[in-house]
Parts: sequence; C-alpha cells; structure tokens
Amino acid sequence: MDKFNFIAQLIGYVGLLSSFIAFQCKKHRNLMIFKTGNEVLFAIQYLMLASYTGMAMNTISSVRNIIFAYLVSKNKSTLPFQIAFSVLFIVFGIITWNDIISLAVITAKIITTVIYGIKNTRVARFATIPVSSFWLIYNIQCSSQAGVLCEVFSLVSVISAIIRIDIIEKRKNAR
Repeated sequence: MDKFNFIAQLIGYVGLLSSFIAFQCKKHRNLMIFKTGNEVLFAIQYLMLASYTGMAMNTISSVRNIIFAYLVSKNKSTLPFQIAFSVLFIVFGIITWNDIISLAVITAKIITTVIYGIKNTRVARFATIPVSSFWLIYNIQCSSQAGVLCEVFSLVSVISAIIRIDIIEKRKNAR
C-alpha cells in the first residue's frame, strides 16, 4: 500500500470511529454531530480514492446534517430542506455517476435525508440498516477498507443500540 492510499484509509478509520459513536447517542444533536464528522472524513477519503459519487454524497450530507440539527433543535420543519437535499443528491449523483452502484448511495442519502430530518433517533437507528448495507456494497466496489469496516461496525453498533436502547431500556421503563 502506498503512502497516499495509507493516508486515505487512515482518514476513513477516523470516520469509522465517529460513525460508531454516533449511534450510541440518545440525543438527535449529538447523533448529527458525529454523523457529520463521519461524512466529512469519508468525503475526503472518497476524493483521495477517486470515488466521486461517494465524495459528493458525503459533502452534501455534511451541510444537510448541520442545517437539520439546527432546525430540529428549534422544532422547525425540515421538509423543504428534505426535498431540496434529495434533489441535490439526485443531481450530483447523475453528474458523478459511475455505474448502478451509484444508485445505491444516492438512495441511501435520500433515506438518511428523510430520517435525519426528524428528531426520532429510534427511526434513525432502524433505517440505518438498509443505508449501511448500500454503503457497504459501494465501499467494497471502491476498495475503501475503512469504509467496509465502517459499515460493518455501523451495522453492529446500530443493532447493539437497538437492542440496548429500543428493546432493553424500553422494557425497563415499561415496568
């Protein structure tokens, strides 16, 4: 592995850590902060790996996350921004289109645009399962070792959070 590729993978590993922490958060604001860090770092990695659809999707998502975190904290509607960002994902997805796998990450970003626009972290956790699966496929294709591990760890993290927060904690609180 050359030095450039090593640095790209290292950036992805830091993004992986940010993603893992995100799904352990109970508050929407904290989840959005860590997901934004994850997406900024992976946008840089995808640029370095010449995987431009992933770079574009994560760059747009970083801006989306900041706007949504603010709007949700102020109890304001995110619907107009959900529509606008979904259109941006489609447009930039077409511009950076590589093959059918590009469609998977465009779809994943539209799903996250809808779920991050609401304050319900439970919905975000459950919707992350198909989203991470789409990104896993993309990361395998673009040879992002850190991306593959990130999605595997994201799936493990989100499933553990669902068990811990949505099942066990819910049962304890019901007693």
